[in-house]
Amino acid sequence: MVKPRSGVRRTVLAALGGMLVVALPGFCSEAAVASAAPALAYVKQTEQSLSTVWTAAADGSAAARLGPGVSPLISPNGQAVAAGVFGTVAGSQETGPAIAVYSTATGAAQDYLSLGSDTATPIAWSADSRYVAVQLQSTTIPEDAQQHSGLVVIDTSTGTVITVAHGQIEGASFATDGSDRIVYGRAPSQLESASVNLYVANPDGSDAHALTHDGHSLNPVWGHGYIAYDHSRYRREGSELQIWLAPLNGRAPHRLTHIPVNVLDAGLVPLAISSDGKRMLAEFEGEDNSEAWTVSVGSGRARELSSSPLLGVGLSRDGRTVLVEEGGLEGPAFGDKLATVPFAGGRPRVLVAHAFQASWSE
Repeated sequence: MVKPRSGVRRTVLAALGGMLVVALPGFCSEAAVASAAPALAYVKQTEQSLSTVWTAAADGSAAARLGPGVSPLISPNGQAVAAGVFGTVAGSQETGPAIAVYSTATGAAQDYLSLGSDTATPIAWSADSRYVAVQLQSTTIPEDAQQHSGLVVIDTSTGTVITVAHGQIEGASFATDGSDRIVYGRAPSQLESASVNLYVANPDGSDAHALTHDGHSLNPVWGHGYIAYDHSRYRREGSELQIWLAPLNGRAPHRLTHIPVNVLDAGLVPLAISSDGKRMLAEFEGEDNSEAWTVSVGSGRARELSSSPLLGVGLSRDGRTVLVEEGGLEGPAFGDKLATVPFAGGRPRVLVAHAFQASWSE
């Protein structure tokens, strides 16, 4: 699984408080549904058209159009794609559904939430493909931001939308052991000085408890036997990010990476982990800079995947192959390409041209 790159901001109104059930009528798809469950979801866009969600097989074949949307996130079983959708502008207000969960078998979509004062982005699927976590980001005045921003979980089997946490969410990831527990980074406000820690909860928000207490922990990814996350160290020029591991056996968290980070860069952000927990994909982020890096979890060795600009997108379950986006920061998003590169490095193998904002279930 991967962390999605939103790339597009929309306004979303979410009823945050307890449990909300929203099931708006689905809209018809234009998809030509493939016979087997796809493994790729991505966005296509031209200078004349809006963003459209597509799916394809792992090798880029059997491409099928689902419908309008951004930031698509494909489920582990390949049977569903969650995506942000656009509303209708009435005066200064945008209305309509905020999230669509497309069926890749039928092309039909189930809509959730309503557009208003917040953006909504799907950020994680549970291992059993039942739950999808959605980040809500307030666009209202600071006084209301804490109440509107937060993390909700959609139970796609029942259509319920459950509030898990309020506040500024800094990443989320579901357990790999089938328990459907979720770990997320949360700060009480959008202030840069606000403390941020990791919390673990059940998918309905119950039994929530803090995993870290240092006020500098964010961007969690659940791995085999541990949770990887960023530890932020304050510098006058901006925070520095290094990857840490929190073992699930109760032992103390420890630092994994020790790479130099100059004043214009932020550092490494964990994106995906192989099933055995031995290999990790990360993104080295900075000012006008975003590069795919690989990390050996056993040794902590981190290195840039390629000398050419590549954005990290996903890591295969066996850890041997990295899904990347070519083009990245160099030009218009509709000129990007999706490709695979061996974990050890090598020449990219193009899967899909003119595609971006991808996710992968391989």
